Amino acid sequence: MTSVSRKARRRERAAAVGFAVACIISAVPAAAETALKDAIAGGMPIIDLRLRSELVGQANKPKNALATTLRARLGYQTGQYFGFSALADFDFVQHLGPKHYFDSKGGAPGALYPTIPDPDMVALNRLQLSYAVRLSDNAPGMGPDLRVTAGRQRLIFGDQRFVGNVGWRQHEQTFDSVSLVDTSLPATTLTYAYVTRVNRVFGPDSPMGRFDSHSHLFDAAYSGLMPRLRLEGYALLLDLRQSPALSTATFGLRGDGSFDLGSGFAGILNGAYAHQKDYAKNPASFSLSYYLGEAGVGFKGATALAGYEVLEGNGSVGFSTPLATLHIFQGWADVFLNTPANGIRDFYVKTGYGFSASPVFGKVAATLVYHDFKAERLSVYYGSEWDAQIEGTVDANLSAGVKYAAFHGSAPFAAKSVSWLYVAYRY
Repeated sequence: MTSVSRKARRRERAAAVGFAVACIISAVPAAAETALKDAIAGGMPIIDLRLRSELVGQANKPKNALATTLRARLGYQTGQYFGFSALADFDFVQHLGPKHYFDSKGGAPGALYPTIPDPDMVALNRLQLSYAVRLSDNAPGMGPDLRVTAGRQRLIFGDQRFVGNVGWRQHEQTFDSVSLVDTSLPATTLTYAYVTRVNRVFGPDSPMGRFDSHSHLFDAAYSGLMPRLRLEGYALLLDLRQSPALSTATFGLRGDGSFDLGSGFAGILNGAYAHQKDYAKNPASFSLSYYLGEAGVGFKGATALAGYEVLEGNGSVGFSTPLATLHIFQGWADVFLNTPANGIRDFYVKTGYGFSASPVFGKVAATLVYHDFKAERLSVYYGSEWDAQIEGTVDANLSAGVKYAAFHGSAPFAAKSVSWLYVAYRY
């Protein structure tokens, strides 16, 4: 073989390699573009509609409030693009008929009508970018075990007693935040969130619509100790600029367990304790505790549970939970959204039953709750409350329900009754 032919072959090989490299380089952007299109096209729309009528009677208001409102939450969530995904949705809330209620920013005068905090609005609900990656081969499943999310997002910790989205209101509570959720350790979920703003249910145009924040939220949950037992620990460092009196450091523990009692019966035992003190620019100085105990039994769709929840007060300030989904605690009439200065003791009994009501409803859930409220610090009776709800689900998307709350108060807590009728569709 001559040197000329060898040189020619080397040139041919070099040209072939160069052509292959060029094809690969040109294919990468094309592949990335295809993957991006697939991620967008492979996403899913967000459609969450709810029509609700709410009637409120309150002893210290001369007129009853009536609000019929329609909420349309519309948006889109993309599929995965090299671990990244995006989500955006908006809330459209509009009252129907006369506006005979105070909505926290306007409408009928608050001195005459009770408040129903569902103002008309067109508001950004969520706008977030997430990145998911797998860190450990020891974690259960084959999906990602670390998710980082930045932007306006929904945060829910545990039972929502301290951090939740207040989903009962037409515009939910969201958080401008960077959050990390790590499930790489067996039976363990670790969550951290740095919150720069709390977007409250009152909407962006209300004077109570937001808390500017420099808050750090930590939560750790573990379920590997024994079957059907969940342990949770949390540290919540709240620095809320619009309401420095609510800036607190709270450290707590919670345990939720259910146990097989045989013959179809299951036992339920839940307990929690937290300690709270002033933090950041809070002008007060205090040290308060929170504790909870619950015990119940379940049998073939029926449950009965008794609980005792205490939020301490020192006469000047009460244990606070400003980021909680408060509606599901201490009565649906929402009388105790702020803990009284002398604290509160809530003894309650809750019963529930789920059954089928075909062909109209695939499942019906009925709930009845009784609360007895007293001061924690003094021997003062606050009042009692009955709550009742029946909700039926037609299918995975459509549901309807009726709900009622009646608070019988002792001064300074006025008697209050609230009734709701609603239908919801979620895709």
